[in-house]
Amino acid sequence: MTLELYYFPECGFSRSVLNTITNLKIQDQVVLKNIRESAEFENELSQLCGDTKVPTLKVDDKPMRESEAIKAFLVSEFM
Repeated sequence: MTLELYYFPECGFSRSVLNTITNLKIQDQVVLKNIRESAEFENELSQLCGDTKVPTLKVDDKPMRESEAIKAFLVSEFM
């Protein structure tokens, strides 16, 4: 399973997901893509979803939106 998180640090919902990743100690299993630092990441997210709403977790090429759903998924997979 490949996991990529599109986020930006100023977003509270993104921070919440990042905290979950840290608490689960899975930082090495999730590729972090800060859309504020990379126009390429922002373009990828726009092509994937049609907008640049964060956080978005890409799981095996399928987007997952909404921080609570992302956190619940991560906990169910890695706890």
